[in-house]
Amino acid sequence: MNSNPSLSFAEKISNIERLTSALEAARVGTWDLDIDQQLVWWDKRCQSLYGFSGADVVSYEQVLNLIHPEDCSMVREAIVWALNPESSGKYDVTFRTLGAKDGRLRWLHCRGQAFFDESGKASRFSGVAQDISRETDTRHQLETSEHHWRNIVSSSATATAIYRGRDMIIEAVNDAMLTIWGKDASVNGKTFSEALPELEDQPFLHLLQEVFDTGIAHHNSEGAATLMIDGRLQEFWFNYSYAPLRRESGEIYGIIHTATDITRQVQARRDLEVQKQQFQAMMEGSLLLKCLLDTKGTITFQNQRYQEYTGLTLEESRKDGWQRLFKAEHFEAFEKLVLRSFQTEKSFICESQLRRHDGTYCWHEIEFVPLFGENQKLTGWVCRATDIHEQKTLLSRLEYLVQQRTEELEASLEELRAANEALQERTEELAASNEELQALNEELEERGYELAASNEELQVSSEELGESNQQLSLSNDRLQRFAYVASHDLQEPLRKIQTFGSLLSHKYGSQLGNEGLSYLNRISKAGEQMSTLIQDLLNYSKMINQEDHFHVVSLNQVIEQVLETLDLSIEQTQAQIKIDPLPAIIGDESQLSQLFQNLISNAIKFAKPASSPHIHITTKIVHRPELPPVVVPITKADRYYQISVIDEGIGFDEQFLDRIFEVFQRLHDKKQYVGTGIGLAICQRVIENHGGAITAESAPGRGASFHVYFPV
Repeated sequence: MNSNPSLSFAEKISNIERLTSALEAARVGTWDLDIDQQLVWWDKRCQSLYGFSGADVVSYEQVLNLIHPEDCSMVREAIVWALNPESSGKYDVTFRTLGAKDGRLRWLHCRGQAFFDESGKASRFSGVAQDISRETDTRHQLETSEHHWRNIVSSSATATAIYRGRDMIIEAVNDAMLTIWGKDASVNGKTFSEALPELEDQPFLHLLQEVFDTGIAHHNSEGAATLMIDGRLQEFWFNYSYAPLRRESGEIYGIIHTATDITRQVQARRDLEVQKQQFQAMMEGSLLLKCLLDTKGTITFQNQRYQEYTGLTLEESRKDGWQRLFKAEHFEAFEKLVLRSFQTEKSFICESQLRRHDGTYCWHEIEFVPLFGENQKLTGWVCRATDIHEQKTLLSRLEYLVQQRTEELEASLEELRAANEALQERTEELAASNEELQALNEELEERGYELAASNEELQVSSEELGESNQQLSLSNDRLQRFAYVASHDLQEPLRKIQTFGSLLSHKYGSQLGNEGLSYLNRISKAGEQMSTLIQDLLNYSKMINQEDHFHVVSLNQVIEQVLETLDLSIEQTQAQIKIDPLPAIIGDESQLSQLFQNLISNAIKFAKPASSPHIHITTKIVHRPELPPVVVPITKADRYYQISVIDEGIGFDEQFLDRIFEVFQRLHDKKQYVGTGIGLAICQRVIENHGGAITAESAPGRGASFHVYFPV
């Protein structure tokens, strides 16, 4: 537009008309303010924007009257500022108009430029006006829509968040969603990845962007998510949805995310499934007494084992089954536990005697467990009882045996003390013999250096024996310690005594005379007897339980090796031994060999005078209820191998049955039947190490049968 101030107003109008055509094509209206005359020229387009027509030139005040009253003062101020030289003449304002004829509200965006003369006075003011009603309405609708969404999000009880753009900028999020995320309001304005970095390796951002790209909503009724809550990663389950947000044009500008935390429901369902599996496994067993109760404590189901044990039908159990099962004093305590369990909805375990259908009572372990359905609601109870009668009986038996063994050990220690006194007497005899030998050595000192040297060695041996005797006196408190001392401190001096006694007898027997040789023979026999006793005690002490050395052992091979070891004894006595096929068991081959060697040796040794031994080794399987009352195996099993060694020898009186398996116990004359009285004690130790038991049957002159029991 020509800004020459010398042009007349008509000329200005002519110039403006030339611009009108071009601006009309651009749908932009033009205007020009004659500052001096306070007149506004505007084209048809600009007139229509103000809802006005019919006059190309109007007064400035008339134009201002067409502006919305709420915006009029703002427009005035903007024009005044534009006419101020300090503003550089720039004019840019957005306002509303009210059509003078049609009353229509329009939003206009007006821009213009003021021109100043040399003195700085504004001479002209021109510009354009553009209708932005549609854009403004769209923006207002969007703002209203966003405000609406924000109100919905903030007031919704459902966890809700709104994301904008493909980067998923958090536009709005309510407290319910913040609680799920474990975050606070500071996540607003952040991207999804920035706010929830722990979800980077999880599929959620990808799903959100897929909904944004395709416009297809995503819903998952049970999705797992791992979130950082209280400083640690935790797994949660949600019913969630991602839905696209669209503008009027259909363009997707964001995503609305709703979620419901169903972690408790999922966990409850899982717990219920586990309970169902546990319940099914529990009810499938057939060896337990089981029944189901409703929440009132009435029996609604009982398994076959329960009915067989009690002899009660389900109807009878419902009426007064509990009172029939328990002894009065036990029922009162049980009833208190049940009532407490009903109140706390917690399980309990107790022990009580339960009545059998025949009127007898057996000990049971009773477990009372609550059953829960959906939402952790109590639906009933299951009661099961495990037979522990044998364990209780065994425990009482073991307590008795411990007391008995303690008394036996004390008796054994007393016997050891007596044996020690006997050994002391033997030592004194040896000392006396040593004194005699010393005197003899003095008499024979002139006979040569070798005899003197022998005497010196004998003196050393005597001193070592004295030291061994002193150590042995300290072993009375424990059998194991005694065996150790005997093995390491007594065997060697005994061997020296026997060796030097043999040397004296061989080299100087003719010089010692009959009395001297008699002393030496007594020393030698006493040493041999003591060595045998110590070795047997050592073997007994070594019979310890070493299950880590156990493996599958064929008893057939064990017996075969034992017979090879006893070959000479069998041949000399012309023993006849019959062996049935024997099983293989888990055990220690060395200990099992000693067990059967002792049993077979005894059967050979205690044969009737002038008769060949007849021995029969048999085997069979017996069930636990079939065991003799005196047999209480260490290991509880349903079945046992019974291995029997049966002879036709001299036998023994069964009133001494409890004694024959004790250390040093002998029932026969030791002059006629050699031995230390430890062999059967070793047998019992081996059997106990293998979890079994041993007993015997016999009568004088009618042979003996030794039965050993190994758990299958």
